[in-house]
Parts: sequence; structure tokens; C-alpha cells
Amino acid sequence: MSRPNVTRDKVLDVACRLFYSQGFNGTSVRDIAKAANVNVSLIHYYFKSKQGLFESLAVSYFEPYLEMLENEQPSEGEYRLNDLVKKILHYKQSNYQLSCLLNRELTLNTTFAREMLVTYLAKENHLLTQILFHKNSHIDVTFKEKLCLLQLKGLLNAPFMMPHEFKDPFITDASLNHFVEMYSGLMNDHRSVQELAKA
Repeated sequence: MSRPNVTRDKVLDVACRLFYSQGFNGTSVRDIAKAANVNVSLIHYYFKSKQGLFESLAVSYFEPYLEMLENEQPSEGEYRLNDLVKKILHYKQSNYQLSCLLNRELTLNTTFAREMLVTYLAKENHLLTQILFHKNSHIDVTFKEKLCLLQLKGLLNAPFMMPHEFKDPFITDASLNHFVEMYSGLMNDHRSVQELAKA
């Protein structure tokens, strides 16, 4: 009974690796089937299409991430903010290839990007607004708070929008934790980010 799930997960892992290295448009369903050692029809059975496969990857990434944010309490002070930053960076770095892949695809003007913007990214903005500014609605968010949120998200996503700047993905637990500590420490030194905790 669990065999199909193992196969499905294997296809997702292979697809993520190939989409990351070759791009979504540069990867065919046949490429994925060959690398995963499965039949093309099996991919169509599980995912309907290459687009469906890509959307499954996005869901598998965003759902746990948003659940993590939902479990966060409103931030009080820079130490709570720093803990949140570390959790987000740890999640993104633990899912390095998928973080890079999704950030790259979200910069394109595609149907997928537009769907993600009105669903998962809108929910992320809403949750971060609640956590950082203790507000339940974007209507109450000031222009300064919007800019702070934009800046924070930009800093959190930068390592995954420019993977060429990092020669080697940080794959061991020790190096992953080292990256999170170093990067969050630099973010914490950034005056505008510290202001978020006091806003």
C-alpha cells in the first residue's frame, strides 16, 4: 500500500532536482521518468502533467511553511524576531533546491506565479503581518510596515534568489546551522530589521 507513495515521492525528488538544474521549461516529463526509473504514464497518473507535478512540489513546500508561521505567536522584541528569522531560514535552507526553484519561477509572469501570489504568498504576507505588527488585516498596515515587510522578505529570500552567489549548498546539519546563525546574525545587525520588533 505504501509503495505508490514511495514512488510518488521519488518522482517529486527527481523532478525537483531536474527543475532546479535545468529549469522548468528545460525539463521534460520523459527526462523525469528516465531519471526516476518509472514509466511516463505513471507520472501522468499521479500528476496529470508536468505543470501538475510542479504544483505538487509547490504545495509540498508552502503548506508546512505556512503551518509553521501559523504556529508562531506575535513577535515581542528583537529576540523573538531573531528566532522567527532563524526558523524561516532553517526551513528554506533545509529545502534548498526547492527554495531556489520556487523563488526563480515566482519571478516570471506565468499562470503558476500569479496563482501562488494570490494564494500562498498572500497568506504568508498576512501571517507575517500578524506576527510582526499584531494586525489581522492588511488594511491597517502602514506604508512603513509594508516596506519593512518587503525588506525582511527580500533578505530572507536573497540566498535562494541568487544561488550562484553560494557555490555549495549547505547540506550537513552543522553547515546548515552555521549558515542560519551567520546570516540571521547579519540580518539582526541591520537597523531596519531591528526596527520591525519595535514598530
